[in-house]
Amino acid sequence: MSCPPDRGYDFSGSYTYYRDMEPRSGGDSGTTISITFHKGKATTSTVGGAVSGEAKVVFVKASAEFDCHFAWQWTNSSTHTWSWKVPNTMKHGYLHAGVKARYTKWNHNTTEPNCKTKVLHKGTARLVCNGRETWHGKS
Repeated sequence: MSCPPDRGYDFSGSYTYYRDMEPRSGGDSGTTISITFHKGKATTSTVGGAVSGEAKVVFVKASAEFDCHFAWQWTNSSTHTWSWKVPNTMKHGYLHAGVKARYTKWNHNTTEPNCKTKVLHKGTARLVCNGRETWHGKS
């Protein structure tokens, strides 16, 4: 019996989100608001459910799987300030500063001699994609 190749690691339930690293700035319609992302703010990617040494493997495999340039640890190296004018069509708006991150569930699989997939380990990961991101929205 010829089995398909081992799937190794696979990922599911993945989504991208933004994480505030500074308090948001708010303003009413037509006003210009600003936010400062201060030097030295740091964040770390986390991998849960991994056995010793496996977290870095999950990190590398996820980096190859997703359209993100992950950082295991990321620190803002300089202070940045951004401004944004709240559109007249918006009653109240907010400006945010932080990082773009990715959440995913992961499995480490093996193929058994009967060609069934067996999950060896599983967990979740929150991985930092990009730093110094800004985004805005309405209340």
